[in-house]
Amino acid sequence: MRAELLAHAPDGVGPGKTVWLGLQLTHQPQWHTYWKNSGDSGLPTTLQWTLPAGLAAGEIAWPLPHKIPIGNLANYGYEDTVLLPVPLTLSADFKPPALASEIEIRLQASWLVCRRECIPEEGSFALKLPLRGSTALHSAAFTAAMAAAPRPLMGPTGGILPEPGARLDGQSLVLTVASLPAALRGKPLELFIETPEIIETAATPAQSWAGAVWTARVPLSAQRSSSPDRLPWLLVATQDGSRV
Repeated sequence: MRAELLAHAPDGVGPGKTVWLGLQLTHQPQWHTYWKNSGDSGLPTTLQWTLPAGLAAGEIAWPLPHKIPIGNLANYGYEDTVLLPVPLTLSADFKPPALASEIEIRLQASWLVCRRECIPEEGSFALKLPLRGSTALHSAAFTAAMAAAPRPLMGPTGGILPEPGARLDGQSLVLTVASLPAALRGKPLELFIETPEIIETAATPAQSWAGAVWTARVPLSAQRSSSPDRLPWLLVATQDGSRV
């Protein structure tokens, strides 16, 4: 696979601004890397930054993953080309070194790339971000990555949906979301749990609709050892050929 460190600063670099960095991974056919919850096997990509004083890197804005069946198991991850964007915030009192025209960003990254077999890989990257002018050579890639990021699901009237429900029922996890937009009703939705080892990743949730209320039942993982207080999860629908 090919890995490259990219930058996106269309409004330039300056105190109080946020710019974007991203590790772009291009996979050979049939190979994949992993989401924050890798599923039944694998490891998520990790990023370690070395930054000038006054800069702070946020967490990866993970794009929507794909479910990748592997025999009777399943992984969550990415094929083809994926950009993992990270916000880089400059403090309000950021001051570059005197006479400097650029700042240097360094990244140590590691990932696991798999087909049937897996290969651990890592890379050291560096780029110099100009302090004057804009950096927008890869704007299309960052725009696409932002569009593929999860976002709060809005209800029919424009407000954020009520808190979804999650409960245990025997050896199953039952999830419920009410007041879903009309465009999604009746459609099958993809489910991704962010916490590992909660559900059987390879299982297909049994889904049903009652008007605007979506319910899914999915088997609990045989490896489950705890019940977290908070259980983040994603719903993914296909609309007009795009996953949202």
